Amino acid sequence: MPLSPTAFQQGRRMRFLWLIAPVVLAPALLAESGWPQGSTSREMLEFVGTVLVLICIGGRCWASLYVGGRKNCELVTTGPYAYTRNPLYFFSALGLAGVGLTFGSLILSAFLFAFTWLVFSYVGTREAVALDAIFGEAFRRYRRSVPAFFPRLRRDYDGILDPSSVTFDSVALKRTAIDSSYFLVAILAVELLGWLQSARLVTPIFRLL
Repeated sequence: MPLSPTAFQQGRRMRFLWLIAPVVLAPALLAESGWPQGSTSREMLEFVGTVLVLICIGGRCWASLYVGGRKNCELVTTGPYAYTRNPLYFFSALGLAGVGLTFGSLILSAFLFAFTWLVFSYVGTREAVALDAIFGEAFRRYRRSVPAFFPRLRRDYDGILDPSSVTFDSVALKRTAIDSSYFLVAILAVELLGWLQSARLVTPIFRLL
């Protein structure tokens, strides 16, 4: 049975998240990293942040290979969906946490992750209601075996899930890649903010560790 058009709209919800993110992060424009530029700690934060963003992009594309072209007609339970029911949301949260680290702030990184987790937890709860109505007992058994957000590395399905192959949907993969590119744009925005602060065109009024 196909899902209703409103059951899955990850791309639209990602774009909505990016629209409200500037409002939520506006105070950060008046902040600077509490770690000195060029220090070992600052460079380590930026490196880890970049790695998280790359993991985010790779993870979202990985999920798209399994769910692309299928999410409106069947319950996907393999690939990244064998570890978390919402891998696109989880990897997106990692990506935003990474953006916070590239800013040079553990506080901002934690805030972005928590904010994203709260938003997607709400969205995921609504989607779970729709999936329960559509797939019934199959989804309920899947839900009991696989966590909603944070991945569980141990695979334990009580023999209820059937293996399925990777499908390649170029349109879905392209859409996911475009959505994921926003994370790279965010890193460039962080770099631009740092340059503006160095040039004294933007004056920070507080520091974020």
